[in-house]
Amino acid sequence: MKLVDDFYRIAQVAGADTEPEYLILLNKEHFIYRAHFPGNPITPGVCLIQLCKELMERRVGKPLLLKKIANVKFLSVVNPTVVGAVRVAFSKITPAENGYSFSAVVYSGATQFAKLSLTTVAP
Repeated sequence: MKLVDDFYRIAQVAGADTEPEYLILLNKEHFIYRAHFPGNPITPGVCLIQLCKELMERRVGKPLLLKKIANVKFLSVVNPTVVGAVRVAFSKITPAENGYSFSAVVYSGATQFAKLSLTTVAP
């Protein structure tokens, strides 16, 4: 299930040619937050992983599948009623066996929410 334009919206893109950075607006009214968790919405880690994969698909212009999650660190909770927007900064983007390996950091201001190292493959 794609999350773009429903769970989140891309508000801004910078550095698209090298190491892109996206400003993401979270939809605090999305049904996922009603279950995770009522009265105290928290962005599920799996949604942050999916969001990063979708942004990489956008960058390379083709669908991708997750092949390997080398490392994920969830450092702080993303509550969409407190933090309505996050930035996703990509680095170390490397072509890898019919896909890409890359790192991403999800943050807002000085707060880092997640650090990820992922490998994708074209379906």
